[in-house]
Amino acid sequence: MPFLETIYHLRTIEQVILYNKMAAISKEEEKETILFLETEYEKESLDYPHKAPKFNEDAAIWGAKMIYFGAQLVLFRENEISELDTFLPNYKGEIDASAILSADLCLRFLPQVIMEMKRLDADDLAIPILEKHFDDFHYAAIGFDFVSETINLDVVFSDDSLKQLYLNRVVERKAKKIAAIDTVKSELMAGFGDYKKVFWKEL
Repeated sequence: MPFLETIYHLRTIEQVILYNKMAAISKEEEKETILFLETEYEKESLDYPHKAPKFNEDAAIWGAKMIYFGAQLVLFRENEISELDTFLPNYKGEIDASAILSADLCLRFLPQVIMEMKRLDADDLAIPILEKHFDDFHYAAIGFDFVSETINLDVVFSDDSLKQLYLNRVVERKAKKIAAIDTVKSELMAGFGDYKKVFWKEL
């Protein structure tokens, strides 16, 4: 089960496995991976600052496929654009706090894969397709250059838990680009209170 093994290694030791062919994912393997990711989500959500949104298995498995196929495409570089659209489709469900946090279980590792792709071939056709996913799932790419300054934060700020996790990640990664957005900056300053210079002097 190469897909399940890859996601397991990714979540446990933060490494991906590269195979010598683009293997299809069986239904059985997909179900096993969803069960594993649900367990991972439940463990992470114990540390959420507020009530955790419900686990979204569709978003979780989509995020897992993006990192799995994205990593394999680091090796396999002769794909046509039509093939890439098949491997790396847009997320079809509703994009809410549940989807964003569930997809983030694996999607948070995608920026490093994209950076490796750029190092090998800056014109790789897969790069813009993968980067486009961060228009909606920008929580996973906080601190990396491919987050637009015009991102929509309505979904993020509509859920107390996601909002606080988002702000925490901005601070942890010193994501100046996102921190400069007026709504984010005002929330950060309100949270810092009298300790602005302690948390982030430059901001």
